[in-house]
Amino acid sequence: MIIGVYGTIGAGKTTISNKIKKLKFKVVNADKISRDVLNSRDIEKQIKDAFPNAFIENNLNRAKLRKIISEDQNSLNKLNSIVWPEIKNQISLLIQTNPGNIVIDAALLPELGLEVDKYIRVKANLLTTLLRVKKRDKKPFKETYSIYKQQKQRIKKYDLNNEVIIINDIWTKSITYKQLHKKIFK
Repeated sequence: MIIGVYGTIGAGKTTISNKIKKLKFKVVNADKISRDVLNSRDIEKQIKDAFPNAFIENNLNRAKLRKIISEDQNSLNKLNSIVWPEIKNQISLLIQTNPGNIVIDAALLPELGLEVDKYIRVKANLLTTLLRVKKRDKKPFKETYSIYKQQKQRIKKYDLNNEVIIINDIWTKSITYKQLHKKIFK
């Protein structure tokens, strides 16, 4: 079984994925894969050609790149067109070489077009998102809000039949394994 966990920045996707992992699933984290993809020479060259201002002395400055894409939807789309095909290839390879139950953790997972048995959308309100990301990444609220807003607009367009929603706000009672099991296998 392949489960896809998606949602906006700071929604708690990794928390839910790690809970699903305890139900004997292998976790594939798209953020980790994307960091590796960004380090590949071919992808880095393409990014340098598209975003020369994101480089300092021939080194990719991820904070600068993040700022560029958080302020402009076209820049985000351009970066995604460079990076996502390789992320999709890497995830597909992991699925092929690791038979069994897999949970894929990726913010905008449906856009990768992977075969997924069930989607879990993790939702959190804006306040929760801002506080979590500030604590975790030390990102300014304005930057987090911009990413959150872009992702939320994209997620609204999804029309998934095999989806369950989990609310994961800071005041939501902790989600139990029994509740997860019921949502996944109902």
